[in-house]
Amino acid sequence: MNISELVSSLADHMHISDVKAGLRFVTITGEIHEPCNQNINLMRDKVKDEGYTPFFETNTESQDSRHRLKIGLFSLRKVKQRFWLNWLLLGITIVTTTVAGSIWYGADLLSNPLLIYKGLPFAGALLLILGSHELGHYFACRYYKMQATPPFFIPFLPFIGWMSGAQWVLAPSFGTMGAVIRMGITPNRRALIRVGAAGPIVGFLVAIPVTIFGLALSSYQAPEAAGGLMFSEPLIFKGLMWLVDIFRQVKPQTGEILHIHPIALAGWLGYLVTSLNLLPLSQLDGGHIAYGILGKKRIWLAIGTYGLMAAAIAYTFFAYSQPSMWLIWGVLTLILGFKHPPSEDEITPLSRGDIILAVLSLVILVLTVMPVPIH
Repeated sequence: MNISELVSSLADHMHISDVKAGLRFVTITGEIHEPCNQNINLMRDKVKDEGYTPFFETNTESQDSRHRLKIGLFSLRKVKQRFWLNWLLLGITIVTTTVAGSIWYGADLLSNPLLIYKGLPFAGALLLILGSHELGHYFACRYYKMQATPPFFIPFLPFIGWMSGAQWVLAPSFGTMGAVIRMGITPNRRALIRVGAAGPIVGFLVAIPVTIFGLALSSYQAPEAAGGLMFSEPLIFKGLMWLVDIFRQVKPQTGEILHIHPIALAGWLGYLVTSLNLLPLSQLDGGHIAYGILGKKRIWLAIGTYGLMAAAIAYTFFAYSQPSMWLIWGVLTLILGFKHPPSEDEITPLSRGDIILAVLSLVILVLTVMPVPIH
């Protein structure tokens, strides 16, 4: 049927008060019949069956016509699947994180490259946390019948090397910059909150036993013996340290610091990734949740978040005379932009469960965030 016939058929589900046709959209205002959610789903199916894209909005310009349906005279592209690329990037990331883990373990790969196997526990723990995070998003997308790809792992340099005298020195990196998935448009803001929260919650829960196991393998040392980088402890890490120390046979002495095992480092890194993703910015997980809860008003939350990041950047510079990773993350999120794509249905109200998920995500952010992660 043509667009005129389609609009006429929608009158079975909506009292239509006005229709405006444009180059890319046909905008219909009126009142959707009760039950509203059921009629939205029926209209969505009709519009999509004709190859168009529906967007349901609340009409704030009129009390008599509370609803607006914008029919996009186009169909959205399907999310392209590249399974070969998923497997390729996973394979490369396994190698880079294994190399990084072996260096964190203290293996001298320049003298004996076969010691690379010592990095497998770190690589396995880290990829388990990152993979669980992204699979949480992926299966939530599938539950809501959204298009989505499996995780794309992002490999990174496993170390940075330089000459010191006549010898090479290798400083370990983490071997990865995390993982991402591509997903299509969300059916409504409820689904957006649940998809956005699923990844951090699953990743956080998986990181807890990984961290406990890694902390059990860690040992306390005098500051002079430990050396190296200092990792800040998020609240969840402090709590798990306290729990593990209760059962530790050799109790830490005053002044000793924890020299963490690479598996515990993987757990720590999982918390860092979780906190970065839960910031209510751009199209991060926290950005999805913030849009689902606040809609376009989330911009004020984003401005406040950038203010806190600026404070952390200043504190890091004056307290430790070093640049802050929050500067890099702030720039990256600004490049991604402030805009967030709309859901198909912005009318269906949120449930109590959606609010609970948003609050739980905020609690996880508080438990995992670190003003100065490394110094």
